Amino acid sequence: MRIDFQAYRKKVLGCWLGKAVGGTLGGPWEGKGGPHRLTYYDPVPAGMLPNDDLDLQVVWLEALRRHGLPVDRRTLARAWLENVHLWPDEYGVAARNLTLGIMPPASGAFDNGFTAGMGAAIRSELWACLAPGDPVLAARLAREDACVDHAREGLYAEVFLAALQSAAFAHSDREVLLDGALTAIPPYSRVARAVADTRVWWRESGDWTAVRQRLLEAHG
Repeated sequence: MRIDFQAYRKKVLGCWLGKAVGGTLGGPWEGKGGPHRLTYYDPVPAGMLPNDDLDLQVVWLEALRRHGLPVDRRTLARAWLENVHLWPDEYGVAARNLTLGIMPPASGAFDNGFTAGMGAAIRSELWACLAPGDPVLAARLAREDACVDHAREGLYAEVFLAALQSAAFAHSDREVLLDGALTAIPPYSRVARAVADTRVWWRESGDWTAVRQRLLEAHG
């Protein structure tokens, strides 16, 4: 579908600014449980905090700028080895596997206890921004990315979000967006079941704190 360039630019800018604002606001609270009811920065930062959610997407974007299309998992894997020096959890497993010559998708699956981590889901926006209004393409690009350091649920999470965000360039109805994004992942997956449960519980109560608690109890 055709999207007006100025509208596209505004949405992309909003996407990245929102990510920077949210990462800087929430960064100091990461890993501290919750729910938090933050209304402003505490402490007030002098600038944007370092944020792997954005930094990894910048690495991918630069790799695409240098090597061009198509988006390929091996190009991303090489960019990871050359530029990403983060070692926790799935990042560390991927770095080890890639260093040993284990290429994606095996790099995200082999001996990886963090296949369902959030490291891929947090970098989903790039693929939506590169495939605006084309959730099928956005989902395919997200798979090339996620398999570098994830498998199964961790991969499904990024694919789901990329498809949803891509469709949001053209539509704004929440239920339509969720329905469409769910078609991009297996209905039996934990991600799909968690989304389905959340929608039901929200319709029942309209209380996000209660829904959050039920989500944690049911899905961890």
